[in-house]
Amino acid sequence: MCLFGSLAVACGPTPEPEPNPNPGTEDPTPTPEPEPKPEPEGRNELVELEGYPEGMAVYSFKNFYEDGTDDYCTGYYAIVDTKKNPSLKFNAVYVEQDATPSDIFASFEGGTPLLATNGGYFWDGESLSLLISKGEMKSIAAQYTWPTFEGQSYTACPIRAAFGVHADGRMEATWVYCCPDDGNNPYSFTSPKGNNEKVGVFTSTPHRSSGGTLWTPEEAIGGGPMLLKEGKNVAESNYWKEVLHSGGTAALSYQPRTALGYTEDGKIIIFVCDGRKMNGSFGYTLPEVADLLKKLGATWAINLDGGGSSVMVGKDGKALNSPSDGSQRRVPTAVVISMQ
Repeated sequence: MCLFGSLAVACGPTPEPEPNPNPGTEDPTPTPEPEPKPEPEGRNELVELEGYPEGMAVYSFKNFYEDGTDDYCTGYYAIVDTKKNPSLKFNAVYVEQDATPSDIFASFEGGTPLLATNGGYFWDGESLSLLISKGEMKSIAAQYTWPTFEGQSYTACPIRAAFGVHADGRMEATWVYCCPDDGNNPYSFTSPKGNNEKVGVFTSTPHRSSGGTLWTPEEAIGGGPMLLKEGKNVAESNYWKEVLHSGGTAALSYQPRTALGYTEDGKIIIFVCDGRKMNGSFGYTLPEVADLLKKLGATWAINLDGGGSSVMVGKDGKALNSPSDGSQRRVPTAVVISMQ
Protein backbone atom coordinates (compact mmCIF):
# COMPACT_ATOMS: atom_id res chain seq x y z
CA MET A 1 0.00 0.00 0.00
CA CYS A 2 1.10 3.55 -0.64
CA LEU A 3 0.64 5.60 2.51
CA PHE A 4 0.86 9.28 3.27
CA GLY A 5 4.16 11.09 2.92
CA SER A 6 6.09 12.61 5.77
CA LEU A 7 5.17 16.03 7.10
CA ALA A 8 6.81 18.82 5.19
CA VAL A 9 6.85 22.62 4.90
CA ALA A 10 8.07 24.79 2.05
CA CYS A 11 11.32 26.64 2.63
CA GLY A 12 12.87 29.64 0.90
CA PRO A 13 15.41 32.41 1.48
CA THR A 14 14.94 34.17 4.80
CA PRO A 15 14.92 38.00 4.45
CA GLU A 16 16.93 40.15 6.83
CA PRO A 17 14.70 41.65 9.57
CA GLU A 18 14.10 45.39 9.36
CA PRO A 19 15.25 47.47 12.33
CA ASN A 20 12.62 48.46 14.88
CA PRO A 21 12.10 52.27 14.70
CA ASN A 22 11.02 52.31 18.34
CA PRO A 23 13.57 50.34 20.37
CA GLY A 24 12.24 48.88 23.59
CA THR A 25 8.76 48.25 22.19
CA GLU A 26 9.43 44.77 20.83
CA ASP A 27 6.75 42.17 21.47
CA PRO A 28 8.35 39.74 23.94
CA THR A 29 6.13 36.88 22.68
CA PRO A 30 7.39 35.53 19.33
CA THR A 31 4.82 34.57 16.72
CA PRO A 32 4.64 30.76 16.66
CA GLU A 33 5.61 29.00 13.47
CA PRO A 34 2.64 27.35 11.70
CA GLU A 35 2.54 23.61 12.19
CA PRO A 36 3.57 21.54 9.15
CA LYS A 37 0.72 19.75 7.44
CA PRO A 38 0.67 16.30 5.84
CA GLU A 39 1.35 16.21 2.13
CA PRO A 40 0.28 13.48 -0.31
CA GLU A 41 2.67 11.34 -2.31
CA GLY A 42 2.55 10.80 -6.06
CA ARG A 43 -1.00 10.45 -7.37
CA ASN A 44 -2.46 10.52 -3.88
CA GLU A 45 -4.87 13.26 -2.90
CA LEU A 46 -5.18 15.01 0.46
CA VAL A 47 -7.58 17.88 1.22
CA GLU A 48 -8.10 19.71 4.50
CA LEU A 49 -11.73 20.41 5.29
CA GLU A 50 -12.64 23.94 6.33
CA GLY A 51 -14.56 25.24 9.32
CA TYR A 52 -12.97 23.38 12.23
CA PRO A 53 -11.67 25.27 15.27
CA GLU A 54 -8.06 25.89 16.24
CA GLY A 55 -6.37 22.69 17.34
CA MET A 56 -8.49 20.45 15.10
CA ALA A 57 -7.85 19.50 11.48
CA VAL A 58 -9.89 17.09 9.36
CA TYR A 59 -8.59 15.70 6.05
CA SER A 60 -10.05 13.66 3.21
CA PHE A 61 -7.65 11.35 1.39
CA LYS A 62 -7.45 9.19 -1.70
CA ASN A 63 -4.50 6.81 -1.66
CA PHE A 64 -3.49 4.69 -4.64
CA TYR A 65 -1.96 1.28 -4.02
CA GLU A 66 1.66 0.65 -4.91
CA ASP A 67 0.90 -2.16 -7.37
CA GLY A 68 0.74 0.27 -10.30
CA THR A 69 -3.00 -0.18 -10.87
CA ASP A 70 -5.66 2.49 -10.54
CA ASP A 71 -7.06 0.87 -7.38
CA TYR A 72 -7.17 3.06 -4.29
CA CYS A 73 -8.54 3.65 -0.78
CA THR A 74 -10.48 6.73 0.29
CA GLY A 75 -11.32 8.02 3.74
CA TYR A 76 -10.93 10.72 6.35
CA TYR A 77 -8.84 11.37 9.40
CA ALA A 78 -8.85 14.02 12.11
CA ILE A 79 -6.00 15.32 14.24
CA VAL A 80 -7.17 16.81 17.55
CA ASP A 81 -4.82 18.83 19.77
CA THR A 82 -6.48 19.30 23.16
CA LYS A 83 -3.36 21.02 24.52
CA LYS A 84 -3.43 23.69 21.83
CA ASN A 85 -7.18 24.12 22.35
CA PRO A 86 -8.29 22.94 25.83
CA SER A 87 -11.92 23.50 24.83
CA LEU A 88 -11.73 20.39 22.65
CA LYS A 89 -12.82 17.21 24.42
CA PHE A 90 -12.73 13.49 23.69
CA ASN A 91 -16.01 11.78 24.62
CA ALA A 92 -16.79 8.06 24.74
CA VAL A 93 -20.55 7.83 24.28
CA TYR A 94 -22.90 5.00 25.20
CA VAL A 95 -26.58 5.04 24.23
CA GLU A 96 -29.27 2.91 25.86
CA GLN A 97 -31.01 2.45 22.52
CA ASP A 98 -28.63 1.94 19.60
CA ALA A 99 -28.60 4.81 17.11
CA THR A 100 -26.68 5.99 14.07
CA PRO A 101 -23.57 8.10 14.73
CA SER A 102 -25.39 11.06 13.11
CA ASP A 103 -28.25 10.63 15.58
CA ILE A 104 -25.77 10.34 18.46
CA PHE A 105 -24.07 13.51 17.19
CA ALA A 106 -27.40 15.38 17.03
CA SER A 107 -28.43 14.39 20.57
CA PHE A 108 -25.02 15.00 22.16
CA GLU A 109 -25.24 17.21 25.26
CA GLY A 110 -21.61 17.68 26.35
CA GLY A 111 -20.92 20.88 24.41
CA THR A 112 -20.90 21.50 20.67
CA PRO A 113 -20.20 18.30 18.74
CA LEU A 114 -17.68 18.60 15.92
CA LEU A 115 -17.04 15.01 14.83
CA ALA A 116 -18.29 11.51 15.59
CA THR A 117 -17.40 7.95 14.61
CA ASN A 118 -18.73 4.52 15.42
CA GLY A 119 -17.30 2.87 18.52
CA GLY A 120 -16.45 -0.67 19.57
CA TYR A 121 -17.86 -4.09 18.76
CA PHE A 122 -21.50 -5.05 19.33
CA TRP A 123 -24.04 -7.73 18.60
CA ASP A 124 -27.80 -7.33 18.20
CA GLY A 125 -27.62 -3.76 19.50
CA GLU A 126 -25.63 -4.69 22.63
CA SER A 127 -22.09 -3.46 23.17
CA LEU A 128 -19.34 -6.09 23.40
CA SER A 129 -16.57 -3.59 24.13
CA LEU A 130 -15.56 -1.44 27.07
CA LEU A 131 -17.15 2.00 27.40
CA ILE A 132 -16.44 4.45 30.22
CA SER A 133 -18.11 7.85 30.21
CA LYS A 134 -17.45 10.57 32.82
CA GLY A 135 -15.67 7.99 34.96
CA GLU A 136 -18.63 5.58 34.94
CA MET A 137 -18.43 2.20 33.24
CA LYS A 138 -21.39 1.90 30.88
CA SER A 139 -20.38 -1.31 29.11
CA ILE A 140 -17.93 -4.04 30.02
CA ALA A 141 -15.59 -5.70 27.55
CA ALA A 142 -16.48 -9.21 26.42
CA GLN A 143 -15.34 -11.66 29.10
CA TYR A 144 -15.73 -14.79 26.97
CA THR A 145 -15.58 -15.65 23.31
CA TRP A 146 -15.87 -18.96 21.48
CA PRO A 147 -13.27 -19.30 18.71
CA THR A 148 -12.98 -22.26 16.39
CA PHE A 149 -9.61 -23.80 15.58
CA GLU A 150 -9.22 -26.69 13.14
CA GLY A 151 -12.92 -27.44 13.35
CA GLN A 152 -13.06 -27.54 17.15
CA SER A 153 -14.76 -24.90 19.31
CA TYR A 154 -13.02 -23.44 22.37
CA THR A 155 -13.86 -21.02 25.17
CA ALA A 156 -11.46 -18.11 25.60
CA CYS A 157 -11.22 -15.10 27.90
CA PRO A 158 -9.79 -12.30 25.73
CA ILE A 159 -7.81 -9.27 26.91
CA ARG A 160 -8.42 -6.58 24.30
CA ALA A 161 -7.18 -3.12 23.41
CA ALA A 162 -8.79 0.05 24.75
CA PHE A 163 -8.08 3.77 24.58
CA GLY A 164 -8.68 6.10 27.49
CA VAL A 165 -8.27 9.70 28.61
CA HIS A 166 -7.63 10.23 32.31
CA ALA A 167 -8.97 13.10 34.40
CA ASP A 168 -5.64 14.94 34.11
CA GLY A 169 -5.78 14.73 30.31
CA ARG A 170 -3.24 11.93 30.01
CA MET A 171 -3.97 9.52 27.16
CA GLU A 172 -3.39 5.80 27.38
CA ALA A 173 -3.85 2.75 25.20
CA THR A 174 -3.69 -0.56 27.02
CA TRP A 175 -5.11 -4.08 27.14
CA VAL A 176 -8.19 -4.42 29.34
CA TYR A 177 -10.17 -7.22 30.94
CA CYS A 178 -13.19 -6.67 33.17
CA CYS A 179 -12.41 -8.95 36.11
CA PRO A 180 -15.31 -11.00 37.54
CA ASP A 181 -13.50 -11.29 40.91
CA ASP A 182 -13.73 -7.50 41.37
CA GLY A 183 -17.24 -6.57 40.32
CA ASN A 184 -16.33 -6.66 36.61
CA ASN A 185 -14.13 -3.59 37.05
CA PRO A 186 -11.67 -2.97 34.21
CA TYR A 187 -8.05 -3.94 34.81
CA SER A 188 -5.14 -2.87 32.63
CA PHE A 189 -2.62 -5.47 31.44
CA THR A 190 0.73 -5.03 29.73
CA SER A 191 -0.12 -7.56 27.01
CA PRO A 192 -3.03 -9.66 25.71
CA LYS A 193 -1.68 -12.69 27.53
CA GLY A 194 -3.00 -16.23 27.49
CA ASN A 195 -4.41 -16.64 23.99
CA ASN A 196 -3.14 -17.11 20.47
CA GLU A 197 -5.87 -17.92 17.98
CA LYS A 198 -3.37 -18.52 15.18
CA VAL A 199 -1.92 -21.62 16.86
CA GLY A 200 -4.99 -22.69 18.86
CA VAL A 201 -3.84 -21.70 22.36
CA PHE A 202 -6.64 -20.45 24.61
CA THR A 203 -7.29 -19.74 28.28
CA SER A 204 -10.82 -20.26 29.54
CA THR A 205 -9.97 -19.14 33.08
CA PRO A 206 -11.07 -15.55 33.79
CA HIS A 207 -8.11 -13.27 34.36
CA ARG A 208 -7.70 -12.27 37.99
CA SER A 209 -7.39 -8.69 39.10
CA SER A 210 -4.05 -9.54 40.74
CA GLY A 211 -2.59 -9.89 37.24
CA GLY A 212 -3.29 -6.31 36.25
CA THR A 213 -3.88 -2.79 37.54
CA LEU A 214 -7.28 -1.24 38.18
CA TRP A 215 -7.90 1.11 35.26
CA THR A 216 -9.73 4.36 36.02
CA PRO A 217 -9.84 6.68 32.99
CA GLU A 218 -12.44 9.43 32.75
CA GLU A 219 -13.37 8.48 29.17
CA ALA A 220 -12.53 5.18 27.48
CA ILE A 221 -13.57 3.02 24.57
CA GLY A 222 -12.53 -0.52 23.74
CA GLY A 223 -12.17 -2.47 20.54
CA GLY A 224 -9.12 -4.34 19.31
CA PRO A 225 -6.64 -5.29 18.29
CA MET A 226 -3.89 -2.96 19.40
CA LEU A 227 -2.40 -1.51 16.21
CA LEU A 228 0.61 0.40 17.50
CA LYS A 229 2.60 -0.08 20.68
CA GLU A 230 5.31 2.51 21.38
CA GLY A 231 5.49 3.22 17.66
CA LYS A 232 5.77 -0.44 16.62
CA ASN A 233 3.25 -2.05 14.30
CA VAL A 234 1.72 -4.90 16.35
CA ALA A 235 -1.57 -5.21 14.47
CA GLU A 236 -1.22 -8.73 13.08
CA SER A 237 0.22 -10.40 16.18
CA ASN A 238 -2.37 -8.82 18.47
CA TYR A 239 -5.19 -9.73 16.11
CA TRP A 240 -4.51 -13.38 16.95
CA LYS A 241 -3.72 -12.80 20.64
CA GLU A 242 -6.88 -10.77 21.26
CA VAL A 243 -8.99 -13.58 19.68
CA LEU A 244 -10.60 -11.49 16.95
CA HIS A 245 -10.26 -13.76 13.91
CA SER A 246 -13.38 -15.85 14.59
CA GLY A 247 -15.38 -12.69 15.27
CA GLY A 248 -15.02 -11.44 11.70
CA THR A 249 -12.53 -8.58 12.15
CA ALA A 250 -10.72 -9.86 9.03
CA ALA A 251 -7.45 -8.10 9.83
CA LEU A 252 -5.57 -9.25 6.75
CA SER A 253 -8.12 -8.44 4.04
CA TYR A 254 -9.11 -5.09 2.56
CA GLN A 255 -12.03 -3.71 4.58
CA PRO A 256 -13.60 -0.44 5.77
CA ARG A 257 -11.86 0.51 9.04
CA THR A 258 -12.18 2.81 12.03
CA ALA A 259 -9.18 3.42 14.27
CA LEU A 260 -8.04 5.68 17.07
CA GLY A 261 -4.55 6.65 18.21
CA TYR A 262 -2.45 9.34 19.81
CA THR A 263 0.94 10.94 19.34
CA GLU A 264 3.79 11.28 21.82
CA ASP A 265 2.91 14.95 22.34
CA GLY A 266 -0.74 14.19 23.05
CA LYS A 267 -2.62 14.70 19.78
CA ILE A 268 -5.55 12.37 19.08
CA ILE A 269 -5.80 10.83 15.60
CA ILE A 270 -9.16 9.45 14.44
CA PHE A 271 -9.23 7.48 11.20
CA VAL A 272 -11.96 6.04 8.96
CA CYS A 273 -11.61 4.52 5.50
CA ASP A 274 -14.15 3.25 3.00
CA GLY A 275 -14.06 -0.22 1.52
CA ARG A 276 -16.01 -2.87 -0.36
CA LYS A 277 -15.90 -0.60 -3.45
CA MET A 278 -17.85 2.27 -1.90
CA ASN A 279 -16.50 5.40 -3.62
CA GLY A 280 -14.41 2.89 -5.58
CA SER A 281 -12.40 2.26 -2.40
CA PHE A 282 -11.14 -1.21 -1.51
CA GLY A 283 -10.12 -0.41 2.09
CA TYR A 284 -7.06 -1.38 4.12
CA THR A 285 -5.74 -4.29 6.11
CA LEU A 286 -5.12 -3.60 9.81
CA PRO A 287 -1.31 -3.67 9.46
CA GLU A 288 -1.66 -1.03 6.74
CA VAL A 289 -3.85 1.13 8.97
CA ALA A 290 -1.17 0.84 11.66
CA ASP A 291 1.51 1.93 9.21
CA LEU A 292 -0.57 4.89 8.11
CA LEU A 293 -1.26 6.03 11.68
CA LYS A 294 2.43 5.71 12.49
CA LYS A 295 3.27 7.88 9.50
CA LEU A 296 0.87 10.50 10.85
CA GLY A 297 2.78 10.50 14.13
CA ALA A 298 0.83 8.05 16.31
CA THR A 299 2.81 5.99 18.80
CA TRP A 300 -0.15 4.03 20.20
CA ALA A 301 -3.34 3.10 18.35
CA ILE A 302 -6.28 0.72 18.59
CA ASN A 303 -8.77 -0.65 16.09
CA LEU A 304 -12.49 -0.04 16.54
CA ASP A 305 -15.39 -1.81 14.84
CA GLY A 306 -15.10 -1.74 11.05
CA GLY A 307 -16.95 -3.04 8.03
CA GLY A 308 -20.41 -1.57 7.60
CA SER A 309 -20.10 0.23 10.93
CA SER A 310 -17.23 2.48 9.81
CA VAL A 311 -18.37 6.07 9.52
CA MET A 312 -17.09 9.56 10.29
CA VAL A 313 -19.65 12.29 10.89
CA GLY A 314 -18.50 15.86 10.27
CA LYS A 315 -19.38 19.17 11.93
CA ASP A 316 -22.69 19.41 10.07
CA GLY A 317 -23.85 16.09 11.53
CA LYS A 318 -23.68 14.25 8.21
CA ALA A 319 -21.48 11.32 7.19
CA LEU A 320 -18.29 12.38 5.45
CA ASN A 321 -17.45 8.94 4.07
CA SER A 322 -19.64 6.33 2.39
CA PRO A 323 -20.53 3.44 4.76
CA SER A 324 -20.43 0.10 2.98
CA ASP A 325 -24.03 -0.77 3.98
CA GLY A 326 -25.20 2.21 1.93
CA SER A 327 -26.34 3.96 5.11
CA GLN A 328 -25.16 4.34 8.70
CA ARG A 329 -25.55 1.38 11.03
CA ARG A 330 -27.17 1.79 14.41
CA VAL A 331 -24.51 1.36 17.11
CA PRO A 332 -24.51 1.37 20.92
CA THR A 333 -21.17 3.20 21.34
CA ALA A 334 -19.48 6.10 19.60
CA VAL A 335 -16.60 8.56 19.78
CA VAL A 336 -17.52 12.26 19.79
CA ILE A 337 -15.13 15.22 19.68
CA SER A 338 -16.80 18.29 21.13
CA MET A 339 -15.98 21.86 22.04
CA GLN A 340 -17.07 23.22 25.40
